[in-house]
Amino acid sequence: MNKSQERSNHSSSANSTPTMHNVSDTFYTSQRKGSHVFRVRLDATGFTLQRESPSGVTIKEQTVKLCDIVGARCMRLKKTSRSLARCACVNPGTPAAGAAGRKGATPSKCSTASKEEDYGCDGGDASAYLYLFAYVLKKKSLRSSLHRERTVLTLRFRSFDTFEDNMREADRWYRALRWQLHNTLEEIFVDRLDESRRRRALVLLNPKSGSGNAREVFNMHVAPVLNEAEVPYDLYVTKHSNYAIEFMSTRRLEDWCSIIAVGGDGLFHEIVNGLLRREDWAKVLDSIALGIIPCGSGNGLARSISHGYNEPYFSNPVLGAALTVISGRSSPMDMVRVQLKERVMYSFLSIGWGLISDVDIESECIRMFGYQRFTIWTLYRLANLRTYNGKISYLLADKEASSSTSQAATEQSQQLEELRKLQSSRSCNMHIDKLASDSYARRSIEYLPQEFEDVISLETSINQSFRSRCDSWLSGGSRRSCYYSISESVYHSLADESEFAQQSATATAAGLEHFGPSSSLPALDEPLPQSAGWQVEEGEFVMMHAVYQSHLGIDCHFAPKSLLHDGIIYLVLIRGGISRPHLLSFLYNMSTGNHLPEKNNEYVKVLPVRAFRLEPHDNHGIITVDGERIEFGPLQAEIMPGIARVMIPK
Repeated sequence: MNKSQERSNHSSSANSTPTMHNVSDTFYTSQRKGSHVFRVRLDATGFTLQRESPSGVTIKEQTVKLCDIVGARCMRLKKTSRSLARCACVNPGTPAAGAAGRKGATPSKCSTASKEEDYGCDGGDASAYLYLFAYVLKKKSLRSSLHRERTVLTLRFRSFDTFEDNMREADRWYRALRWQLHNTLEEIFVDRLDESRRRRALVLLNPKSGSGNAREVFNMHVAPVLNEAEVPYDLYVTKHSNYAIEFMSTRRLEDWCSIIAVGGDGLFHEIVNGLLRREDWAKVLDSIALGIIPCGSGNGLARSISHGYNEPYFSNPVLGAALTVISGRSSPMDMVRVQLKERVMYSFLSIGWGLISDVDIESECIRMFGYQRFTIWTLYRLANLRTYNGKISYLLADKEASSSTSQAATEQSQQLEELRKLQSSRSCNMHIDKLASDSYARRSIEYLPQEFEDVISLETSINQSFRSRCDSWLSGGSRRSCYYSISESVYHSLADESEFAQQSATATAAGLEHFGPSSSLPALDEPLPQSAGWQVEEGEFVMMHAVYQSHLGIDCHFAPKSLLHDGIIYLVLIRGGISRPHLLSFLYNMSTGNHLPEKNNEYVKVLPVRAFRLEPHDNHGIITVDGERIEFGPLQAEIMPGIARVMIPK
């Protein structure tokens, strides 16, 4: 029996036995002045690369953490003439064969003639390649902040004489990685009944958000990450205001396991209110996780999520958000039920009356300045300060809820570490065959077109300029394939008009029946019971702002103690009569979170409440919910703890 037959038999026997999720092998780099020997191991911690000396002593060790890895791909080079010298690591049969070409090795041919014809295989290389995609936390210098840097690890498998055997070995590593990643997820993207079937994500994109570049942002920065993570998705582009509300309230959502908003807080507001208009709202909110890609002017929710989980934001907010929506993690999130005179709506961010609402809405006329419009209009409104007369009643949060806020913050900061410990304690007797069926494995075996040679770098760091240069149909950074994703994803620029129109008409005919959680408060036109503990503030106010996220905008750290699911509304009141220097100091320090007084004073009060009622006495002014202007008049709001799920970083 020759060596090729021995290897083939060995591969067949190995394939017939269950494949374990920990794999390791020896690899060599292809260099002109010799090869470096690496021992590569994949386990629950991630990919560990140990550089060894000729005597087998470890010289250097580096680990790509599992929490930084988004996915991998098994591929075969379309053309190998230039690529053989570009791979990062090779896996030859013997240490002496570390260079690009092995002495004495007989070039193998493709086993199937159709493959040679369809993919242009030159028959001179039977190697299989595994590309590992990761986004690693790094610092450019001691003074710089942490940022995510895209890293690609290339493993070349060429131990066997046939491509099929080498691809089988690469696929074994791919399955091992998929198993490890799968066991760190909450199964957001995996069907609970069929673990081999990836569930789809619904992406709603608002092309008018912020500076109006949401399409380009998704194309160039979000779609490539979704492709690398093999998250199948469908994309719908909103056509008008309230489009997302109509879509979410009337569409069948069983095919989607997550909803990703590519836009600002306004689009997320529409999504939430559309879901809560459904009769089956409780089932939908329990089974669907919500995510956001910040493309608006404020982006308060995205900033709050990154802040709460110590994810770098300012270096690349879109990248951090894209990694968050593929993380597979979710957290309960509080919502606030807002009762108006004629309707009920739901809020996830804030309710405002007075100064901040004036700045938010009136600055729309200088929207071309982006986020700086808020600073410009704040100075204008500060010079032309207005006050409003009204009455604010509130119910203080339970002492138990207030005292548990700090404990909840500690639990939230420790959540990731506990999940990683749980991951490392998984049983080692589980098999990768449980992860993916043969059909799914076949979908992971793709052919690498020549255009990818500009994408895959010799080192583990990637050339970041490829996304503006690459224009292949299969490239994640391609302008042509910006709405293409793995697993037969479908791009919808518009909804099915006939179905959508029919469903909208049905919803309109049904009237304004309200769904969602019921209220525990008296009706808005009824007096509040004094015996229930309601307290009242009345008179002239510069502003009232009720907040339940830590940030109102990118650099507006408005409620430092607020968490995603602490059951508390932070009600901030500023009374008339406050001096302009005092008010300017308050506004200036909002960026750091040092604006709120340690103790309430005559002019500024911070009240942790669970419900409140606003009754303006004036007949003019601006009231906003989640940054969106609503009809002026009385309203009351109450917290609905943890009724939604929002995606969080790993």
